[in-house]
Amino acid sequence: MTPAEFTIDIETWGDGPDAYDPDAVMELVDALVSRGAQGAVTSAGGLAGGVGAIFSVEGRHRDPAAASGAAVRDGVRMFLDACKELDLSHRGIARVDLLTDAYLEREIDQEPEGFLGVTEVAQELGVSRQRVSELRARPGFPAPIAELAAGPVWKASSLRRFLESWERKPGRPRRKVS
Repeated sequence: MTPAEFTIDIETWGDGPDAYDPDAVMELVDALVSRGAQGAVTSAGGLAGGVGAIFSVEGRHRDPAAASGAAVRDGVRMFLDACKELDLSHRGIARVDLLTDAYLEREIDQEPEGFLGVTEVAQELGVSRQRVSELRARPGFPAPIAELAAGPVWKASSLRRFLESWERKPGRPRRKVS
């Protein structure tokens, strides 16, 4: 039986970060480590408003599915016992994510999404800012994800997809005669 490493990410329902003693949230790290968790990081607030933690545990079982199930059970038990010990109350678990080491490595290796304004889009496409405005009206040009006071904002990945399919013609575009 070879132990498999898993990372567990737990978040609970609560009333936001101000509802928790910051020292107790920090002590949660030691309480988890004393129960066998490795590399614990804790938080309060989050999307569900409660306390949360990310830590590694071993899943000891021959069958990978059973190992992952054991890791979830053990991790949740560690977390709930540690919260109880420190009197970190919450309204139940909102989310538990289990990641294998291989998946976590892939996730860490992902390039973060970039965002571009008109100037950056122009640089990326090798055109003027005015040409970006013209291209926006073209079918297939990605819609911005937001329109800010400073101008539109696009995801870099959307622009890369557009660039891959853009049939660019050299020279200036012809003006339409009315």
